[in-house]
Amino acid sequence: LPLLSSNSYDDDDDDDASRFSDIAIEQRMTKRIKVERDDKIHLPPQLEGDQNDDQFWSARDAIIEFTEDAFKKKSIFHLNSFVDAKKKQNEGFGPFVEQGIATPCFQEVPEVVVPMIADMPQKELREAMLQHVDWERFYDSRASAAGQVAMWLKRCIPGSFIVMRHEYERCHYCPKWLKERSDASDNSEYIGPVYIIGVVTRKIKPYSDEEAYVNSQMRYFKGIPHLCLVDWKRIGYKRDLKDESQKYINRICQPTVVNICNDFEKVYTDGATAQSLRQDLWDNSSPFELVVEV
Repeated sequence: LPLLSSNSYDDDDDDDASRFSDIAIEQRMTKRIKVERDDKIHLPPQLEGDQNDDQFWSARDAIIEFTEDAFKKKSIFHLNSFVDAKKKQNEGFGPFVEQGIATPCFQEVPEVVVPMIADMPQKELREAMLQHVDWERFYDSRASAAGQVAMWLKRCIPGSFIVMRHEYERCHYCPKWLKERSDASDNSEYIGPVYIIGVVTRKIKPYSDEEAYVNSQMRYFKGIPHLCLVDWKRIGYKRDLKDESQKYINRICQPTVVNICNDFEKVYTDGATAQSLRQDLWDNSSPFELVVEV
């Protein structure tokens, strides 16, 4: 990515590359994206420990790995919920990456439903939410919207991966770090479309102290429900993906969250497979980190 600069190191070090572990080499190659301020949300010490007695919400036994091998095996969610294709805008991409969060929508789950989440099957949870939530603003897709939230609550757990895309050059919400100056003036050019990969590090229980704290730290949104904390760690150009991979993700064009690449026996339209898509997304992305510009 033109905007991204690698951590500096001496060329003479190349001869000694074999001395480095895989982790050290990856750190050396990490892309540094400059931002104006550090907005990533970190839980305070009193909330960092496991606050949940309920095993469903507990992070105690979670195995969180951001590795190629884990990406090939674990659940991947394509998060597209805040895209407005007609207006060509993506309201969620920048704030989610900068603050280290993710959610499928702003529709709250009623407090009466929360105790049911752990034990209730996904389909029954959807029906319960349809009974207790006013989904009228979703028009004909109200059952689909409730189903997506139910899927998120049941399946998106610590260690799951999330993929987001940014596609629109003139998006009103486009983060500055997706643009670079094209000349000595203040003119800038959009470097996308891009995709970004993150791993869920914590699942926030609705109506908990954790949720209240995270929302108090929000810069862009307030009162966000059913949150996950996410480490966004890789970024790549969509155009670098294979043609069949691009066609696959292009079909996910509506505001939605989808559990993708989960059928390892299926050959998708245009010839892509779950394994080929996962490999393509990983191979054509680079490690990155947001750093405050000084």
